[in-house]
Amino acid sequence: MLSNAQTFSHFSHLGRRIPEGCRHEALATQAVLLTAIGNSSPVKFSDATSGVIGKAVGANGSASAFQAVHSDSGLAGVYVVSEASSAANTVSAVYGALKSLKVEGIEAVKKQAYNNALRAKAHSENFALERTAQLFQSQENFIDQIQAVSASDIEAAAKKLTSKISLASYGNIAQVPYVDTL
Repeated sequence: MLSNAQTFSHFSHLGRRIPEGCRHEALATQAVLLTAIGNSSPVKFSDATSGVIGKAVGANGSASAFQAVHSDSGLAGVYVVSEASSAANTVSAVYGALKSLKVEGIEAVKKQAYNNALRAKAHSENFALERTAQLFQSQENFIDQIQAVSASDIEAAAKKLTSKISLASYGNIAQVPYVDTL
């Protein structure tokens, strides 16, 4: 019997974090972008806010947007687990979805990002972990900035996210393509 490491491919598409420094608007834009990409549970939130990467992966795996924030830099991207046999198609589909991101239902996506921020605020340990880069602004300022984000802001942020992308993988990676072939 094969272990999970032999059966599945785990990979991350990594890009530059959207904000340069700690600008409030950029941090709010990134929060909405990650929601549009798909950082909420598709079981709990299975509507317009399920995310483009979940649709790109389909039944071949599971995906979620993530960020690693620091006060002056960081990473944003997606983490995907895929069946090893479909890893090449899954990697290409996720990268294509990120490159061609068009936000539909911006108000629903903003509402979900807003709710995510409120949920994080209510659980201070989550807020501390997820929002380390926002130490110099109040939680209310960050939450209020989400409402000002537009679809064009999100699409511009997605282009920046995919401008210098890296790919990290482990598990059964024989079918995972090199980043320069995407």
